[in-house]
Amino acid sequence: MATLLRLAYDGTEFHGFARQAATGDSATAPRTVQAELERALSRLYKQALLTRGASRTDAGVHARGQIVAFDPPFEIPPRGLLLGLAAQLPRDMVALAAWDADSPDAVPLNPRFHNLGKRYRYRIRATSLRDPLTERYEWHLPRPLELEPMREAAQRLLGEHDFAGFRASDCQAKTTVRRLRSIELRVQTLAELDPLAHDCGRIEAPDAPAVIEFDVCGDAFLKNMVRILVGTLVAVGRGQFGLDRLDELLRDGDRTRAGQTAPARGLSLIEVLWPRALGGRWPDRAPDRAPDPQ
Repeated sequence: MATLLRLAYDGTEFHGFARQAATGDSATAPRTVQAELERALSRLYKQALLTRGASRTDAGVHARGQIVAFDPPFEIPPRGLLLGLAAQLPRDMVALAAWDADSPDAVPLNPRFHNLGKRYRYRIRATSLRDPLTERYEWHLPRPLELEPMREAAQRLLGEHDFAGFRASDCQAKTTVRRLRSIELRVQTLAELDPLAHDCGRIEAPDAPAVIEFDVCGDAFLKNMVRILVGTLVAVGRGQFGLDRLDELLRDGDRTRAGQTAPARGLSLIEVLWPRALGGRWPDRAPDRAPDPQ
Protein backbone atom coordinates (compact mmCIF):
# COMPACT_ATOMS: atom_id res chain seq x y z
CA MET A 1 0.00 0.00 0.00
CA ALA A 2 1.43 3.37 -1.06
CA THR A 3 0.47 6.81 0.15
CA LEU A 4 -0.22 9.43 -2.52
CA LEU A 5 -0.02 13.20 -2.21
CA ARG A 6 -1.25 15.97 -4.46
CA LEU A 7 1.20 18.87 -4.32
CA ALA A 8 1.04 22.53 -5.26
CA TYR A 9 4.15 24.69 -5.44
CA ASP A 10 5.52 27.97 -6.68
CA GLY A 11 8.44 26.85 -8.81
CA THR A 12 10.24 30.20 -8.85
CA GLU A 13 12.88 29.32 -6.26
CA PHE A 14 13.19 25.62 -7.13
CA HIS A 15 15.65 23.95 -9.48
CA GLY A 16 12.87 21.73 -10.74
CA PHE A 17 11.02 18.82 -9.14
CA ALA A 18 13.59 16.01 -9.16
CA ARG A 19 16.24 15.80 -6.44
CA GLN A 20 19.77 16.61 -7.61
CA ALA A 21 23.22 15.92 -6.26
CA ALA A 22 25.68 18.66 -5.37
CA THR A 23 27.93 19.53 -8.32
CA GLY A 24 31.23 21.32 -8.81
CA ASP A 25 32.67 23.09 -5.80
CA SER A 26 29.32 23.37 -4.04
CA ALA A 27 28.72 21.14 -1.03
CA THR A 28 24.99 21.87 -1.15
CA ALA A 29 22.61 20.19 -3.58
CA PRO A 30 20.30 22.46 -5.59
CA ARG A 31 16.95 23.13 -3.93
CA THR A 32 14.23 20.95 -5.48
CA VAL A 33 10.61 20.10 -4.70
CA GLN A 34 11.34 16.39 -4.25
CA ALA A 35 14.22 17.03 -1.84
CA GLU A 36 12.12 19.38 0.30
CA LEU A 37 9.24 16.90 0.40
CA GLU A 38 11.48 13.98 1.33
CA ARG A 39 13.09 16.06 4.08
CA ALA A 40 9.66 16.87 5.54
CA LEU A 41 8.43 13.27 5.30
CA SER A 42 11.61 11.98 6.95
CA ARG A 43 10.99 14.27 9.92
CA LEU A 44 7.41 13.04 10.29
CA TYR A 45 8.25 9.35 10.00
CA LYS A 46 11.62 9.57 11.81
CA GLN A 47 13.47 7.82 9.00
CA ALA A 48 14.66 8.54 5.48
CA LEU A 49 11.98 8.17 2.81
CA LEU A 50 12.10 8.37 -0.99
CA THR A 51 9.28 9.59 -3.23
CA ARG A 52 8.13 8.95 -6.79
CA GLY A 53 6.66 11.87 -8.76
CA ALA A 54 4.43 11.98 -11.84
CA SER A 55 6.22 14.85 -13.60
CA ARG A 56 9.77 16.14 -13.40
CA THR A 57 8.83 19.78 -13.83
CA ASP A 58 11.69 22.06 -14.91
CA ALA A 59 13.26 24.83 -12.86
CA GLY A 60 10.80 27.70 -12.52
CA VAL A 61 7.71 25.68 -13.49
CA HIS A 62 4.80 25.70 -11.03
CA ALA A 63 2.26 23.01 -10.11
CA ARG A 64 -1.17 22.63 -8.58
CA GLY A 65 -1.71 18.96 -9.43
CA GLN A 66 1.62 17.16 -9.03
CA ILE A 67 1.10 13.61 -7.70
CA VAL A 68 3.75 11.93 -5.58
CA ALA A 69 3.82 8.44 -4.05
CA PHE A 70 5.85 7.01 -1.17
CA ASP A 71 5.87 3.88 0.98
CA PRO A 72 5.16 4.82 4.61
CA PRO A 73 6.71 2.72 7.39
CA PHE A 74 3.54 3.15 9.45
CA GLU A 75 0.14 4.75 9.04
CA ILE A 76 -0.57 8.43 9.64
CA PRO A 77 -4.22 9.38 8.91
CA PRO A 78 -4.57 11.71 5.89
CA ARG A 79 -5.64 14.72 7.95
CA GLY A 80 -2.72 14.30 10.34
CA LEU A 81 -0.30 13.78 7.45
CA LEU A 82 -1.45 16.95 5.66
CA LEU A 83 -1.28 19.05 8.83
CA GLY A 84 2.11 17.60 9.70
CA LEU A 85 3.47 18.39 6.24
CA ALA A 86 2.01 21.91 6.44
CA ALA A 87 4.15 22.47 9.52
CA GLN A 88 7.30 21.01 7.93
CA LEU A 89 7.23 22.18 4.31
CA PRO A 90 8.49 25.60 3.17
CA ARG A 91 6.00 28.33 2.36
CA ASP A 92 6.25 27.89 -1.41
CA MET A 93 4.83 24.35 -1.45
CA VAL A 94 1.92 22.50 0.15
CA ALA A 95 0.34 19.04 0.14
CA LEU A 96 -3.33 19.51 -0.75
CA ALA A 97 -4.59 15.94 -0.50
CA ALA A 98 -3.45 12.53 0.76
CA TRP A 99 -4.82 9.02 0.22
CA ASP A 100 -3.72 5.39 0.07
CA ALA A 101 -3.82 3.06 -2.92
CA ASP A 102 -2.54 -0.36 -3.99
CA SER A 103 -0.59 -0.86 -7.18
CA PRO A 104 -2.74 -2.39 -9.96
CA ASP A 105 0.13 -4.63 -11.12
CA ALA A 106 3.28 -6.31 -9.87
CA VAL A 107 5.43 -3.18 -9.69
CA PRO A 108 5.26 -0.59 -6.88
CA LEU A 109 2.73 2.18 -7.45
CA ASN A 110 4.51 4.91 -9.37
CA PRO A 111 2.78 8.10 -10.62
CA ARG A 112 5.35 8.32 -13.41
CA PHE A 113 4.01 5.12 -15.01
CA HIS A 114 0.47 4.71 -13.65
CA ASN A 115 -0.95 8.07 -14.74
CA LEU A 116 -3.21 8.45 -17.79
CA GLY A 117 -1.81 11.80 -18.95
CA LYS A 118 -1.18 15.36 -17.81
CA ARG A 119 -2.71 18.79 -18.24
CA TYR A 120 -0.56 21.92 -18.29
CA ARG A 121 -1.53 25.57 -18.43
CA TYR A 122 0.55 28.39 -19.88
CA ARG A 123 -0.32 32.00 -19.09
CA ILE A 124 0.61 35.07 -21.16
CA ARG A 125 0.12 38.69 -20.10
CA ALA A 126 -0.79 40.52 -23.32
CA THR A 127 -0.99 44.12 -22.02
CA SER A 128 1.49 46.93 -22.54
CA LEU A 129 2.22 47.07 -18.81
CA ARG A 130 3.20 44.12 -16.64
CA ASP A 131 1.27 43.15 -13.52
CA PRO A 132 3.60 42.96 -10.48
CA LEU A 133 1.12 40.74 -8.61
CA THR A 134 1.12 37.97 -11.22
CA GLU A 135 4.36 38.35 -13.16
CA ARG A 136 5.96 35.35 -11.40
CA TYR A 137 3.37 33.16 -13.13
CA GLU A 138 3.12 34.57 -16.67
CA TRP A 139 5.06 35.60 -19.75
CA HIS A 140 4.69 39.31 -20.44
CA LEU A 141 4.28 40.02 -24.17
CA PRO A 142 3.33 43.67 -24.70
CA ARG A 143 2.88 43.37 -28.48
CA PRO A 144 -0.56 42.27 -29.77
CA LEU A 145 -1.03 38.69 -30.96
CA GLU A 146 -3.36 37.49 -33.71
CA LEU A 147 -5.54 34.96 -31.93
CA GLU A 148 -7.29 33.21 -34.82
CA PRO A 149 -4.08 31.96 -36.53
CA MET A 150 -2.93 30.72 -33.11
CA ARG A 151 -6.17 28.80 -32.64
CA GLU A 152 -5.87 27.23 -36.09
CA ALA A 153 -2.25 26.30 -35.46
CA ALA A 154 -3.19 24.69 -32.15
CA GLN A 155 -5.78 22.50 -33.90
CA ARG A 156 -3.12 21.24 -36.31
CA LEU A 157 -1.04 20.02 -33.38
CA LEU A 158 -3.79 17.77 -32.00
CA GLY A 159 -3.57 14.02 -32.30
CA GLU A 160 -0.52 11.81 -32.64
CA HIS A 161 2.59 13.33 -34.23
CA ASP A 162 6.35 13.09 -34.10
CA PHE A 163 7.21 16.09 -31.91
CA ALA A 164 10.99 15.85 -32.43
CA GLY A 165 11.07 19.55 -33.30
CA PHE A 166 9.40 20.44 -29.99
CA ARG A 167 11.90 19.08 -27.47
CA ALA A 168 15.00 20.27 -25.65
CA SER A 169 18.37 19.34 -27.12
CA ASP A 170 19.20 17.17 -24.08
CA CYS A 171 15.88 15.27 -24.12
CA GLN A 172 16.56 11.57 -23.49
CA ALA A 173 13.18 10.16 -24.55
CA LYS A 174 13.41 6.94 -26.55
CA THR A 175 10.60 7.99 -28.89
CA THR A 176 9.42 11.47 -29.87
CA VAL A 177 5.92 10.39 -30.94
CA ARG A 178 3.29 11.86 -28.63
CA ARG A 179 -0.50 12.35 -28.64
CA LEU A 180 -2.09 15.66 -27.73
CA ARG A 181 -5.72 15.32 -26.63
CA SER A 182 -6.63 19.00 -26.54
CA ILE A 183 -5.25 22.54 -26.68
CA GLU A 184 -7.67 25.16 -25.41
CA LEU A 185 -6.96 28.86 -25.88
CA ARG A 186 -8.80 31.17 -23.48
CA VAL A 187 -8.74 34.96 -23.45
CA GLN A 188 -9.65 37.34 -20.64
CA THR A 189 -10.16 41.02 -21.37
CA LEU A 190 -8.83 43.85 -19.28
CA ALA A 191 -12.33 44.56 -17.97
CA GLU A 192 -12.72 40.94 -16.83
CA LEU A 193 -9.48 41.11 -14.86
CA ASP A 194 -9.50 44.64 -13.50
CA PRO A 195 -12.59 46.39 -12.04
CA LEU A 196 -10.87 49.72 -12.72
CA ALA A 197 -10.30 48.98 -16.42
CA HIS A 198 -12.76 51.71 -17.46
CA ASP A 199 -10.76 54.45 -15.73
CA CYS A 200 -9.56 57.18 -18.05
CA GLY A 201 -5.89 57.26 -18.90
CA ARG A 202 -5.47 53.52 -19.57
CA ILE A 203 -3.34 52.45 -22.53
CA GLU A 204 -5.63 49.60 -23.64
CA ALA A 205 -9.38 49.62 -24.09
CA PRO A 206 -11.40 47.65 -21.50
CA ASP A 207 -12.31 44.98 -24.08
CA ALA A 208 -8.68 44.43 -25.16
CA PRO A 209 -7.19 40.96 -24.55
CA ALA A 210 -5.24 41.06 -21.31
CA VAL A 211 -4.43 37.42 -20.50
CA ILE A 212 -4.14 34.47 -22.88
CA GLU A 213 -4.06 30.97 -21.41
CA PHE A 214 -3.24 27.71 -23.17
CA ASP A 215 -4.52 24.48 -21.58
CA VAL A 216 -2.58 21.57 -23.09
CA CYS A 217 -3.61 17.98 -22.34
CA GLY A 218 -1.74 14.94 -23.58
CA ASP A 219 -0.78 11.37 -22.80
CA ALA A 220 2.88 12.30 -22.26
CA PHE A 221 5.28 15.15 -23.03
CA LEU A 222 8.89 15.57 -24.12
CA LYS A 223 11.28 17.79 -22.19
CA ASN A 224 10.29 21.46 -22.73
CA MET A 225 7.60 20.34 -25.19
CA VAL A 226 4.78 22.52 -23.85
CA ARG A 227 7.02 25.60 -23.62
CA ILE A 228 8.23 25.13 -27.21
CA LEU A 229 4.65 24.56 -28.38
CA VAL A 230 3.62 27.86 -26.78
CA GLY A 231 6.65 29.68 -28.20
CA THR A 232 5.73 28.37 -31.64
CA LEU A 233 2.09 29.43 -31.32
CA VAL A 234 3.26 32.88 -30.23
CA ALA A 235 5.45 33.07 -33.35
CA VAL A 236 2.36 32.26 -35.43
CA GLY A 237 0.40 34.96 -33.57
CA ARG A 238 3.13 37.47 -34.32
CA GLY A 239 3.05 36.61 -38.02
CA GLN A 240 6.63 35.33 -37.97
CA PHE A 241 5.66 32.21 -39.88
CA GLY A 242 2.54 30.63 -41.29
CA LEU A 243 0.68 27.38 -40.88
CA ASP A 244 2.53 25.71 -43.75
CA ARG A 245 5.77 26.04 -41.83
CA LEU A 246 4.11 24.40 -38.83
CA ASP A 247 3.15 21.44 -41.01
CA GLU A 248 6.74 21.23 -42.29
CA LEU A 249 8.05 21.31 -38.74
CA LEU A 250 5.91 18.32 -37.79
CA ARG A 251 7.21 16.47 -40.84
CA ASP A 252 10.94 17.18 -40.59
CA GLY A 253 11.39 17.61 -36.81
CA ASP A 254 13.87 20.49 -37.19
CA ARG A 255 13.98 22.29 -33.81
CA THR A 256 15.50 25.40 -35.40
CA ARG A 257 12.29 25.94 -37.37
CA ALA A 258 10.10 26.07 -34.24
CA GLY A 259 9.51 29.08 -32.01
CA GLN A 260 11.48 29.95 -28.91
CA THR A 261 11.17 28.06 -25.65
CA ALA A 262 8.66 30.10 -23.67
CA PRO A 263 9.87 31.13 -20.17
CA ALA A 264 9.33 28.57 -17.44
CA ARG A 265 7.49 30.99 -15.15
CA GLY A 266 4.32 30.95 -17.28
CA LEU A 267 3.86 27.17 -17.08
CA SER A 268 1.94 25.22 -14.42
CA LEU A 269 1.17 21.52 -14.09
CA ILE A 270 -2.57 21.72 -13.44
CA GLU A 271 -3.51 18.05 -13.23
CA VAL A 272 -2.12 14.57 -13.48
CA LEU A 273 -4.87 12.42 -15.00
CA TRP A 274 -5.22 9.78 -12.29
CA PRO A 275 -7.31 6.60 -12.63
CA ARG A 276 -10.41 6.20 -10.52
CA ALA A 277 -9.30 2.80 -9.20
CA LEU A 278 -6.28 4.51 -7.61
CA GLY A 279 -8.23 7.34 -6.03
CA GLY A 280 -8.48 9.68 -9.02
CA ARG A 281 -11.39 11.02 -11.02
CA TRP A 282 -10.63 9.61 -14.47
CA PRO A 283 -12.21 6.43 -15.93
CA ASP A 284 -10.15 3.34 -15.24
CA ARG A 285 -8.45 2.52 -18.49
CA ALA A 286 -4.90 1.93 -19.56
CA PRO A 287 -3.19 4.68 -21.58
CA ASP A 288 -2.12 3.96 -25.14
CA ARG A 289 1.48 3.66 -23.87
CA ALA A 290 3.35 4.12 -20.62
CA PRO A 291 3.68 7.85 -19.92
CA ASP A 292 7.11 9.35 -20.42
CA PRO A 293 9.09 10.55 -17.36
CA GLN A 294 8.76 14.16 -18.52
